[in-house]
Amino acid sequence: IDIFPEERNYSAKAKMVVQNKTEQRISQLYFSLIDELETTIIIENARETRDENLPFSTFDLQTPLAPGDSLLVDITAVYIRKGKENEISNTSIVSNGTFLSNFKMIPTIGYSENLELKENSAREKYNLPLLDRMSKLHENCSSSCKNSYISQDADWVNIKSTISTSVDQLAIAPGNLTKEWTDNNRKYYTYELNQPVLNFYSFISGRYEVDRSEWIAPDEKKIDIEVYYHKGHEYNIDKMVKSMKHSLDYYTTNFSPYPHAQARIIEFPRYERFAQAFPGTMPYSESMGFIANLETPEAIDMVYYIVAHEMAHQWWAHQVIGASVQGATMISETFAQYSALMVMKKEYGEDKMKEFMRYEMEKYLRGRTQETSHELPLMLNENQNYIHYAKGSVVMYALQDYIGEDKVNTALRNFLEDKSYQEAPYTTTLEFLDYLEAETPDSLQYLLKDMISSITLYSNKTTSANYKQLPDGKYEVNIDVAVEKLRADSLGTETLIPHYDYIDIGIYIEDKEEGHKYGKLILMEREKISEPERSFTFIIDELPYEAGIDPNHLLVDRMPNDNLRKLKEK
Repeated sequence: IDIFPEERNYSAKAKMVVQNKTEQRISQLYFSLIDELETTIIIENARETRDENLPFSTFDLQTPLAPGDSLLVDITAVYIRKGKENEISNTSIVSNGTFLSNFKMIPTIGYSENLELKENSAREKYNLPLLDRMSKLHENCSSSCKNSYISQDADWVNIKSTISTSVDQLAIAPGNLTKEWTDNNRKYYTYELNQPVLNFYSFISGRYEVDRSEWIAPDEKKIDIEVYYHKGHEYNIDKMVKSMKHSLDYYTTNFSPYPHAQARIIEFPRYERFAQAFPGTMPYSESMGFIANLETPEAIDMVYYIVAHEMAHQWWAHQVIGASVQGATMISETFAQYSALMVMKKEYGEDKMKEFMRYEMEKYLRGRTQETSHELPLMLNENQNYIHYAKGSVVMYALQDYIGEDKVNTALRNFLEDKSYQEAPYTTTLEFLDYLEAETPDSLQYLLKDMISSITLYSNKTTSANYKQLPDGKYEVNIDVAVEKLRADSLGTETLIPHYDYIDIGIYIEDKEEGHKYGKLILMEREKISEPERSFTFIIDELPYEAGIDPNHLLVDRMPNDNLRKLKEK
């Protein structure tokens, strides 16, 4: 890859090995091209035909490719910025902080569904059938499980890359830096990954400062911790490094060894606002992390949290990847959310996590009101952010509380051990459910249906809460609660269903000194509730302040604001 930051141009040359992994002979190869690139594809003994109207190319092979056989494809792709622009049209390549992914540089082998018209109105205009968001999840996954949801044209690939850039810039790609040199006032870098990875990687160039440290794995292996940042943007680097090291501590202890020799965070300009995980490298937007102003010291540090989430993708996605069917993003995004939540719980404690889970539940509840098609259960979600992120957080945090963090981690670890770097057919949420069921006690199996395979909501409410002081100085606390359990369909219709559920009842005392938002927990009892209304009486030693049902917001509640009530004296 040759990057020219000042001109905002780049070119790429690639040699790719293409293998016939089907059981039929292949006489044609297809390539979905990228409109803004001038692309040349060379395949020996093949004739190319390019579509006149669409970025699509067909190669007729003189000798059909037999099952298991391979051929070499040479590709050259050039991007040249043309004319003068009123605004920057391609923010992937800039004078300082170029961030290119392979999806924007190299044609896709085969027919790319990503290039299809997505809007229903546009499809109707051309008499095209409406699209499903994702392929359906079935017990026996056939053609749709041959691809991961990340890539249609490759399974696990070996990558070696050489990047040139301006002499005053650093260029970064996934893998080990094996060579570095200067030639003709250009800097060159060669990177090589030491194991196969997803066909999903990036190339970055900028005038970077580098913060370097190390993390020592349990087996004494040294992992390089690197943060590439723009000079003057040092504000949150210590938080990033701390989060990377804490993540490595938790994930290697509970899941598996870290698969790379380095963990890198790389700043890119705030034209975009996201962070993303590639093998061992995590590009991170300037505005989200590097110049984020974290003014509230008692709040959860969002930089710390986002880094922990992206680090978790080195396991969930970059080791285990779901098939291109419903539920795929539960395996990547929901599991990364859970992993980050456990790192946060260890760092911040239960009180802060309670506030964060309330925030996540409200995001989910808002998201379902804005659904434009149909809501689906977590294990069937179709890349719906409010489900695999927000609801996924609530569900996984609740499960580790009900059945135990160690049990959830055992299910994840066993799943990872069996499915890491799995070739097609790729795994699904149906397979993961078997691992989780094996770790869940019979009395709590209902949670898996409620939380993962259906849309279940609660309407839990504390209807009254009072106390009186007893002659011995203790306090009698009386709490009345009302419980409703509902099952929703994909269009939002909710139906009351019977409940025989374990639900927490909690009592808090006032704790002004530490400034806890909910006071200090003094009693928590998990009660099995089957009636629509229940009353509870507890004797405690200290003056109560607040009490109620499901105070930690473990269950998806349509109106979580009425779970707790301030206690009144009788």
